[in-house]
Amino acid sequence: MTTGPLAESGRLPVLGRESARELVHESANAAARAHSGILRITGEPGGDLHFRDGRIITVDSPGAPGVRQLLSRPGRVSTGTADLRLVAQMAALDGVFAITAGWVGSCAWQAPPTDPDGRQSLPGIDTLWLLEETERRLNALAHGRVSPHRNHLVLTETGRALLGSPEDARHNGAQWQEILLWVNGRHSCRDIAMLLSRSLYAVTVEVVRMLDGDLLGIAPLERVQLPMTEPARGGTRSLLPRRRRGASGINDTLPPRPPQPATRALQRTAAVRTSERTQ
Repeated sequence: MTTGPLAESGRLPVLGRESARELVHESANAAARAHSGILRITGEPGGDLHFRDGRIITVDSPGAPGVRQLLSRPGRVSTGTADLRLVAQMAALDGVFAITAGWVGSCAWQAPPTDPDGRQSLPGIDTLWLLEETERRLNALAHGRVSPHRNHLVLTETGRALLGSPEDARHNGAQWQEILLWVNGRHSCRDIAMLLSRSLYAVTVEVVRMLDGDLLGIAPLERVQLPMTEPARGGTRSLLPRRRRGASGINDTLPPRPPQPATRALQRTAAVRTSERTQ
């Protein structure tokens, strides 16, 4: 599939890679045509981009907290409509970052919902600006050596010492402290962002800093070992697979030969066997 001029211009080198090229192409086309609908992106984590008249209203992705989760963050005080619009913009940026930081599969358009909810009152975000800001975020974390979705985090000795010292934790900020509390070898940046109702990008930035400061490490990937199947008692294990008639599929490609008439040699052999039986 050809990409739009935005991806080909070199302005988005990270988003212009093969995996995200279709997302950029469809989003840029929607902005140019003032299209309304839902762009569904498959992958890990994947998500939905909601467009209205070519502008992105909201982004839903299991890879990042949504508007409601960000608003429910403990200690947060809402200030009305202006605050809601700001949080909606933050959630949309975070959602596209989560989608493009993971594995991007295919894109397909869905019809807009027939029963619009409160999100339709939002003014929407300029699509090209959102893509450029996502490019900036991905580029800023390119050296971070951590995947927000795949890598699980572990504490180092320095991290454990910081977690056990409230005085040092206050010196480095409460944001590090709340992240360190959830690091147990089973949580990724995405998991911690969901638990804290914080932006995935913000959590990933702090994790990269703590990795550089030797406060955190990345847990080794677990290898799944398949159980060994023991041979039956008294039996032997065959080293070769059992062959089944027709398993090669040759008869599906080359039809079997039709019956052939007997040759003279076969006829003579049959005559000899007949004479032997009569003697």
